[in-house]
Amino acid sequence: MRRLTALATLALLFAVAACTEGGGDDPTETPSGDASSGAPEPTAPVELALEPPSGFTAASGEDRAVLLAEEHVSYVFYVAGAEGGKDKITVTSYLLSEGADTSTYDLQAGIVTDYFSKLGSTVSLDNFHPALVHREEGIYRYGETTLDGVEVKWRDYFIFADRYLINITCQWDAYYAQVETACAGLTESFPYPEAWAAAETA
Repeated sequence: MRRLTALATLALLFAVAACTEGGGDDPTETPSGDASSGAPEPTAPVELALEPPSGFTAASGEDRAVLLAEEHVSYVFYVAGAEGGKDKITVTSYLLSEGADTSTYDLQAGIVTDYFSKLGSTVSLDNFHPALVHREEGIYRYGETTLDGVEVKWRDYFIFADRYLINITCQWDAYYAQVETACAGLTESFPYPEAWAAAETA
């Protein structure tokens, strides 16, 4: 009886092994082509949870005069008491076109330089360098131009994650100290959304 029981147990073990090797149901296997293995394909610019910096007010219905891409959303904050002037911070979240390659610093710099050439800045197009915006690597540029007879200066930060791009522009004329303080605070603690983090790790 013991011999028959041992033989039956051995046969059962062989059957289980054969089933596993033959492609039987294995709950640990991941079906091929499972879309959950990476970040979802971007379909719109990331929405940002931005509040006006201290001493600034939010504007509605305003945008950049020159855009880097059509699919975008902008957030504009003016120095309080100087609404509608030249002293402001503009943050724009873009979704770049399909096929846009932002995989290296040089490719990102090319996109930034092409855009900057349209702004009419008197600063050389070669004047850019790497920067950090809340621990994310990006590109920094400084610009100067004349708008409506007023000399305007600004700092630009460009941060990429796959097809997502965030552009932070801190612009001033008469209120440099206020803009500089708010700009430093924003770039040091920028609130990246979850979709951004997913694109970064994909």
